Formats: sequence, structure tokens, C-alpha cells
Amino acid sequence: MASGEVPTRVRLLEAAVAVMAEGGWAAVTSRAVAERAQANNALVHYYFGSVDALRRAAVMHGIEAELEGPVTAILQAPDVLDGVVEAVAGLAARGAASPGQRVMAEALVAGLRDAELREQSAVQVRMFRDLLASRLAADRDAGRLRADADPAALAVVITALLDGLLLHAVMDPQTDAAGSAASLTALLRAAAPAPDGVSGEPTGRPPADEGDDDDAARQ
Repeated sequence: MASGEVPTRVRLLEAAVAVMAEGGWAAVTSRAVAERAQANNALVHYYFGSVDALRRAAVMHGIEAELEGPVTAILQAPDVLDGVVEAVAGLAARGAASPGQRVMAEALVAGLRDAELREQSAVQVRMFRDLLASRLAADRDAGRLRADADPAALAVVITALLDGLLLHAVMDPQTDAAGSAASLTALLRAAAPAPDGVSGEPTGRPPADEGDDDDAARQ
């Protein structure tokens, strides 16, 4: 392979992602992918063994390419909740035209029938949730997240939020995914500390009656 040349296996995967994004799960055949990749049809079975295996590999490849940047941004952001909002905004801006997001939608349906694909997807989801829970716990300890927040439970909710908002953005490009994410994350932030000398909590008692000048004159 010449220097800088894309490996054949990667070319086949990228071709499969493109075909799936355009025509759906069933459109991915060895012939269609080989033609798109300008490769020999036999190479599909050489590298992947079967068309179903190629489809699963294409899903993983497409999702990783689509989410690698946003996931890294979330996990490395100084404030993980800001990272979530920025990641959602970036993904939503790409919209339904993104092959990766179309492949993600295809994978949700195909996973209902394909147990192996479902398990591969579950492994990725669990890994991300564990990493996110760790970051959320660190932000809670640093005072950026509500003290009563459960990092593991929030990681499940935020992961589902990301998937759900992206799916809605694919179906309805006018969905304000970033605004919705910002509204939710605002509820999870720790309250700002009250100024010195101010408790920030109501006492439940009316202010004391200090009297007036007439009261003072009568005494």
C-alpha cells in the first residue's frame, strides 16, 4: 500500500456507511459497497466474512466517526455540562445530512432484530456512560453540579438525551436541540452561593415591627 493510501478495509467501511446513509440497512450489499469503494467484490467477504458482519462494522465505524469529537469534547470540557450543550449544538448543526446520524437511526431499528449489533451498541453505550458518570462525580465534588446529584443515574439520562435529541433533529430539523439541552443542564447546576451575611433561605417569620415615631412618643 502506497504511503497515504487509505487501507482497503477502511474504504469498504466508509463506502458501506455512505450506502447505508443513502439507501438504508438493506441497501448495503457486497456488490453496492464494492462498486462505491472501487474494490473487488470478493474483498468484502475476505475482510468481513458476510454482508451482515459488514453492516455491523459499518454502523460501529459510522457512529465512532460521528461521535468521537463530541464525546471527547464532553469528557475533556472544564465543565462537563457545558461540554454536553456544546456537543449537542455541534451535532445538531450537522443535521440530517450527516451520514453518521442517518446510520445511527438505521442502527436503532436494525438492533431490534440483530442481537449481535444490539450487544455491540450496548458495549459502546455502557463505556460512555461510565466515563460520563466519572466526570459528573468530579464536577459534583468540585461544586459545579448539584450536591444531591447521582452521577451514574444522570449519565444514563444524559446519554439518552443525546440519542433522543439527535433522533428528533433528524426527523425535524427545526428542533432546538441545543436549547433543550441547555435548559436541562441548567437544572443540574449547583446553586450560586449567597452573598456574605445572607442565608439565601426564607426564615418563615415576618419582619419584626420596629414601631414608629408615634409609638416612641407615647412611651
